[in-house]
Amino acid sequence: MTGSSLTYATLLRRLKELHGAEKVFTATEDLYVYSHVGLMGVERVPEPLAVLRPEPGYGDDPTGAAAELGLPIVRLSEPHLIPQDEPYLLLDDRGAMGLAELEEAITEQRRRQDKNRDIRKSAGSAPRFAIAFLQSKEGFRLEADTGYCIVHRFFDGVETYSSKGRLLLCRGLASGDLTASDRLVDSVFSCTACGQCYGQHTQSPLEINNAIVEARHKIVSQGKQPSRCRPILRNLLDSGNPMGLEPEDRTLWYEDVADEFAYRGNSVLYWPGCTTSYRLPETVEATAKVLAYAGVDFGVLGERERCCGLALYLLGQWDEARSYAAQLVKELGEQMPDTLVTSCAGCYYAFKKVYPVLGAAPSFKVLHTSELYHGLLKEGELPPMRSNEAYLWHDPCDLGRHSHVYDPPRRVLAAVKGSKLVDPVLSREHAVCCGAGGGLWMYNEALASRVAEQKVTEAVPEGVSCVVTGCPTCVLSMRLAADAHRPGLRVADLSEIIAQHL
Repeated sequence: MTGSSLTYATLLRRLKELHGAEKVFTATEDLYVYSHVGLMGVERVPEPLAVLRPEPGYGDDPTGAAAELGLPIVRLSEPHLIPQDEPYLLLDDRGAMGLAELEEAITEQRRRQDKNRDIRKSAGSAPRFAIAFLQSKEGFRLEADTGYCIVHRFFDGVETYSSKGRLLLCRGLASGDLTASDRLVDSVFSCTACGQCYGQHTQSPLEINNAIVEARHKIVSQGKQPSRCRPILRNLLDSGNPMGLEPEDRTLWYEDVADEFAYRGNSVLYWPGCTTSYRLPETVEATAKVLAYAGVDFGVLGERERCCGLALYLLGQWDEARSYAAQLVKELGEQMPDTLVTSCAGCYYAFKKVYPVLGAAPSFKVLHTSELYHGLLKEGELPPMRSNEAYLWHDPCDLGRHSHVYDPPRRVLAAVKGSKLVDPVLSREHAVCCGAGGGLWMYNEALASRVAEQKVTEAVPEGVSCVVTGCPTCVLSMRLAADAHRPGLRVADLSEIIAQHL
């Protein structure tokens, strides 16, 4: 070790002593991420000797030693000062964006959109309109070069766990610049794959969650799959559900529905999904009640139903996902339903969006219960509904951002006379994830719970009495968080709201 490297090692030790080892970053993955600056890391600069994220009020030289060594200290907010040919210490002096800041930024973005729309309207002729459009286009971008990530704040705002950081890690893994280290794997799997990061801070959509899923596949192919994910995947393949519960117990809590509405070649196959069947049988019962009231010719497979296999795809097991999807579509095709209706956003996303990517597009139509209910509402087949509750429709990530189903459930809730439908800024494409998606609940339940707490305490306005949704994992996640942090807030599936009026 040279004299200078020994000096640098002393500096790093002093930094860790003063600020804590968790505030000083020297890992290959961290330095790689921090050496990419600009919008989503488009520009590469020399890697720093280390990155320090000190507490506020640290001053210009948090050690005094850096000045003694003549070591430049550069703030992350001033990348133009990074030296090209000498070591430097990088100060990450920026915090992670919280929900209040995101809401403010989106509100400002919409204000600019409205203003620019007015400018274009007043432009007059087509040539003037075109010029006005080009001049206003910049107004559609939120100003943040790291994107927005729902879990970023829970990692102290470290860029390695931001949407920008994950995108760079995926890029480095794909190019061979990085390997599937523990640090990289943890960042890539600590993601809800909610998709909130794309389109919100860039002029063109960057579907970062797709890059995340592809990186997980590469990680699995290198034999680096996280050990905590393996039992879930084994359960799915061996028992037909991620929980590893007995297949014959799938209908244990809704035996009456399974007996009365057993599938016998009906035009509609109602597919509750694993989480709904094993943990939310009240949703199955409510859905069956509504469908029967509306005269829908439907049936359930009961014990013959098994997992849609979405977890295989999300957690990187693509070979297993392809064969699983092909076999399941073949089996369901033999049942010959005209339409498969599901109350699970994850199952809907799997059949509707993921299966075609896996080469197993279903031959039958796929609907979410909210879409079916909207059709029944227009046909006058739903009961009269009245309530004095204030509802908020929570857009499940798999149903909303991933599948673009936003209006049907809102129109159903809007038909409940006397009620109020609250639709805050952070809804629809900007809806806040419940924390349970993308396999995060399987990989890091504690982190998923913190995200759920944030959802019910920060993203659900005061005055809302019931959060309504169309995803069983969202129901479970938010119910647990509400019980602990917002007592009195009810969380229900859309079917339960309708069934109350039968």
